[in-house]
Amino acid sequence: MPMEYPCLKKIQSNLYKIKAGKLSAFSYLITADINVLIDTALMSDYPRLEEGLLEIGLKPSDIDLVLNTHEHCDHVGGNLYLQDVSIIGAYKYSAVKIRYGDDEIMRCRYHGEPFPGSKVHLWLNNADVIDAGSWILKVIHTPGHTSGSMCLYEPRKRILFSGDTLFANGTVSNIYDSGSLGEYFNSLRLLKTLKIDHLLPGHGWESRNVERDIELTIERVIERFPNKKYLLGILRGNV
Repeated sequence: MPMEYPCLKKIQSNLYKIKAGKLSAFSYLITADINVLIDTALMSDYPRLEEGLLEIGLKPSDIDLVLNTHEHCDHVGGNLYLQDVSIIGAYKYSAVKIRYGDDEIMRCRYHGEPFPGSKVHLWLNNADVIDAGSWILKVIHTPGHTSGSMCLYEPRKRILFSGDTLFANGTVSNIYDSGSLGEYFNSLRLLKTLKIDHLLPGHGWESRNVERDIELTIERVIERFPNKKYLLGILRGNV
């Protein structure tokens, strides 16, 4: 039986996950002192994203802040419908691509969805903090999948919204045109220093075994480098 969209899940109090369509990334909605939507799905799937919001009890105009984990169009397409009613935020290296509709880098041609560019009101930097009252989101720049990829970390709840940087079960992210395997390796090492109890990625499964997920991913990334011994030495502090 084909899956019906939107798929909506209440993860915990004030936190929801919406899957607007098969090829769209998950959108995560935080209902706190301000309503924060993390990623906005493909442009063509926006009507189903809006259905999901309405099912929760929110209109698009109730979304105070949109945060894009990176610039790929399966994460930012709905910006076009929200940019005049919500504040749009993205890491600065992604923001410039989203603002001008850099369609090749954003993989718009791959999805057959021309993206004319959308407003980006907040150009974020590493270690910026978004205070939503009962939720605090710390921006962590995690280049690799793309140059502007970021994760959002709630340190009190130990939740990581990882976009396409980290997945469950050691799945290695694709490295696209603006990305770098070396930067990805460094980003995983950085995430390894955080206390994370719950992983919420842009695709695939949630995870409660995040330390193991990161370790497995690092192991598989190392296998892609020609000089594996050198990288293992770095991990062990011998280089």
